[in-house]
Amino acid sequence: MFKLMQFFVKETLVSFYQEHEVYKVQKRIVKNNKTLSEEYFEFSEEEFLSFIKSCFIENTQTYISTIIDTFNQGCVDSCTHSKYKELGINLDNIKILCLKDYSIFIGLYELNNFQKKLNKFKIDFVFSPYLLIDLNKKKTPNSLYVLYSNSFVILLIYEDGIKPKYSNIYQFKLEETNDIIQNEDEEDIEDIEDIDDLVEDIEEIDDIENLEDTLDDSIDETLAEDDGDNIDLEHTNIQDDITSVKNEIEAIEFIKNSIKDYYESYSDNFLENGYLLYNDDISNKFVESIQNEILLDISKEKVDILSIINDLALKEIDV
Repeated sequence: MFKLMQFFVKETLVSFYQEHEVYKVQKRIVKNNKTLSEEYFEFSEEEFLSFIKSCFIENTQTYISTIIDTFNQGCVDSCTHSKYKELGINLDNIKILCLKDYSIFIGLYELNNFQKKLNKFKIDFVFSPYLLIDLNKKKTPNSLYVLYSNSFVILLIYEDGIKPKYSNIYQFKLEETNDIIQNEDEEDIEDIEDIDDLVEDIEEIDDIENLEDTLDDSIDETLAEDDGDNIDLEHTNIQDDITSVKNEIEAIEFIKNSIKDYYESYSDNFLENGYLLYNDDISNKFVESIQNEILLDISKEKVDILSIINDLALKEIDV
């Protein structure tokens, strides 16, 4: 009966994730599994609550979906408890989702906190961000996958091209960057010259000079274009540049350390393929630096996290 109704009833899919204080949202209208329209929004929490209410008023067949990007989660290339014990994972403190070829686990504490935090939104589906990669994977063996966004980095390694052998996640912290670049005197934005201190603090990769040059050039261009009337906007642009470069540096270090951990603890098979999926803009130097650090050619592909979340929701509804 439900399958029959899908041929006639429009469904509203709303996917979202939180990027610091902003809710990134996609609204998709579907009928018989065909997309009729898509819209993108950015909301504050209050605006997002109002938006969801309006979606339900407009269509009671509305499904809300998101991802949980907390640190204490991962993938295991088996569903057996013995495999989890072998890896030293405490079964009492996690929830396991067994899929066709592997399983995903998440800490119960993090899951409960996440559900309490988002209880007001009446969420229908909560997905692990690892599924965002799995939906886009290729069947190539010994492959590294990295999903990069402004909020987090997800890393998966497939040894057989079917199920992940290794997983890891890294979350960026906005507060640290804000503390570093705080400038009480906005009339003297050129005091940003102590940006070099930031670079020295996080200078842990060999290719840092290239990334630092990119940041310096961007700051010089911004200051050169100053007409005295756009100080706040220029300060924001510089802040974004600093955050972007800082995130890229941290991401490279995270990727390098993850691969080291993979070789030392999980497998001695060398990686043959590298794929970088990115939701937010990245620099060419970022890709080059990753390749230089891990000595692996990287293919990059732009993805839409919000769209993938709604794709996953549509699969669940269509079951």
